[in-house]
Amino acid sequence: MATTRIGAVPYDHGAQYITARSGQFRSYIDELASSGYAARWKPITAAGGEGEGQMLPWYVGTPGMSSIVRPLAESVRVHTNRRAHTIERTDKAWHIWFDDESSVGPFAAVAICVPAVQAQLLLGRLDEIADPLRRVRMQPCWSLMVRLEQRTLPNQDVYSDMSDVIRWIARNNTKPGRSIKGETIVVHTSPAWTRQTEDTEPEAIAEEIWSEVCHVLALPPVRPTQMTAHLWRHGLVDQSLGESYLYSSYHNVGCAGDWCLGRLAEHAFESDSALGRAIVASLD
Repeated sequence: MATTRIGAVPYDHGAQYITARSGQFRSYIDELASSGYAARWKPITAAGGEGEGQMLPWYVGTPGMSSIVRPLAESVRVHTNRRAHTIERTDKAWHIWFDDESSVGPFAAVAICVPAVQAQLLLGRLDEIADPLRRVRMQPCWSLMVRLEQRTLPNQDVYSDMSDVIRWIARNNTKPGRSIKGETIVVHTSPAWTRQTEDTEPEAIAEEIWSEVCHVLALPPVRPTQMTAHLWRHGLVDQSLGESYLYSSYHNVGCAGDWCLGRLAEHAFESDSALGRAIVASLD
């Protein structure tokens, strides 16, 4: 789940919405909605009127999808924009090393909640945890963010599986809490097409994706005032781990994520919650 700003314009360029199947996650969404961090999204789809065709209610973060996790970070010290490349254990305590050769620690335990491929690199020689991650397969996805000064898309707010290239098109500005003049659009590409183009420059990809959108939706000639492509190199889970999480009570290190159970936000919530409980139990 991610929200980025291009200038002053916000886009949900990652997960587009969340749903709840379990009582635990439903309770969390209800708590988010009651405190203003989330709201029900009822876009016009191919099924017809607002919200029609939804098997489960769609919820989005307000004012952006990143708000879904914001309450979890309250009263927690969070550091960003520092790339971790190594975790090291000395005297039964963990230290984390960053690309700038700085480090933090000591820590009693470490939770690694990144895509499986990146988790493998961090785990290094901890084979008992790293080896099972080889079962996980992740797929890439391009996300295109477009702003138009005038309403241009047809009446439908959400489109899916429009071509071999386009997997998803949505009016971002139809989500609750977004008030933008004109319209903002988020497009996701298919994993197969993304694999063929993931080494292409984002500027060229943006032009190609937008051309395809205009073709499949039969749009009139229009030049966006903003157009940016972002590559999620490990954006979608193709094959999950099949376990809720991995944890070594001997080393006090573990990993979790949506890829443990599936590809939904709810899977990430369940996996991370289970890992958290395992860490607490091992340190008691």
